Amino acid sequence: MRRPTDTFRFPPELGKRLRDLRLRAGLTQAELAQAMGRAGKGRACIVSRMEKGRVRYPSLGLVADFLRGCRAGFKDILDLLDLYTELPTTRQQVFGKALERVAASVPAKWQAQVTKYDQRIDIPKTAPEKTPVQAKPDLSKRLERAKKMAAAARRRFLYGQFLKDVVGKAGPDVSLNDRTHFFNHGLQWFSILYATRKSRPAARDKRLAESEARFAEASGLPLPQIRYVQDAVKEHFGEMERKGDLDWLPALSLDEYEASLLKPAGRRELREEQRREFSRRIEEYEVARRAAVEKVWQELQLLLDEAGVPKERRAVYRPLTGYCFAAALNSEPGSEQERRQLDEYILEPHRIRLGLDTALAQRLAGTMLVRFRELARTLPPAPRPKR
Repeated sequence: MRRPTDTFRFPPELGKRLRDLRLRAGLTQAELAQAMGRAGKGRACIVSRMEKGRVRYPSLGLVADFLRGCRAGFKDILDLLDLYTELPTTRQQVFGKALERVAASVPAKWQAQVTKYDQRIDIPKTAPEKTPVQAKPDLSKRLERAKKMAAAARRRFLYGQFLKDVVGKAGPDVSLNDRTHFFNHGLQWFSILYATRKSRPAARDKRLAESEARFAEASGLPLPQIRYVQDAVKEHFGEMERKGDLDWLPALSLDEYEASLLKPAGRRELREEQRREFSRRIEEYEVARRAAVEKVWQELQLLLDEAGVPKERRAVYRPLTGYCFAAALNSEPGSEQERRQLDEYILEPHRIRLGLDTALAQRLAGTMLVRFRELARTLPPAPRPKR
């Protein structure tokens, strides 16, 4: 029977732990297989496969027989089993995937606001103070609120893009400070217009008039310029309403993710899932790596200034940061491998002809190696093995 993708699989760490227990007991694989009651030719095969993690779905009885043969107990592997049971439940994983899709539908600036819902738990205000069971969050309601948050973030983005253009055309005599005031006033008008969509026209007009009076008095700006921005805001708001931008919501539900997560998966699907996960980890690592390299390169500018290196000649030192990053993470400090990796760049004749100062490059490399080893603690795990 084909199993769902979200189910327990024999982790490699568990196989290593079982092997350690067998060695601690002083048993060979054949002797342990005999102690487990396995007889016949190739009886040690099952022990070997378990230790290598090749029994993907071992039965509880098989693991118990292995432990009994080693005179060990479940307490010796409990921490590894708990790593699985502490993982998010299937429903929580479904919610997490849906939440990622919702956040991806808005500009990166506001994605963190949307994903905050994944860190909250709804507890009814009417719940007794001393309740033995924590109230379960309603993931469907949380997702709906996250979708509304994403829609609000998208509207703010559209408002902002429009207002930047309008405020820039308010007049050549408008100062930078006044442009900021105009921008904030335009956002307030958008907010009033959106909040009064279902109100009577008189109530909307009253709130807009009060906003205009307060702004005119506080800013002291000419009324024609104020009304130019306000008229543009009202016109653009109406256009967004006609296009349906004000009612936009990400179109997805938990059901579609739940179906994809729980459906049985064949070997090809499992391989594809592993490939996608590996690609995601590579991308996450590369983003962090590029950020670390850029950060260290910016920190080096002071040393280059002190050395009197003109800005137009600094490009020859830029690739050295990548070599230092690789050397710092893949070799021991002061090792032969580290030296070879740096000399590959620093002593290359073509770069020396381009103006690379080898003494300065060695000095920069020493600084970068220390910084990269400090930053390595903040990086995600490298998806590829060290060379």
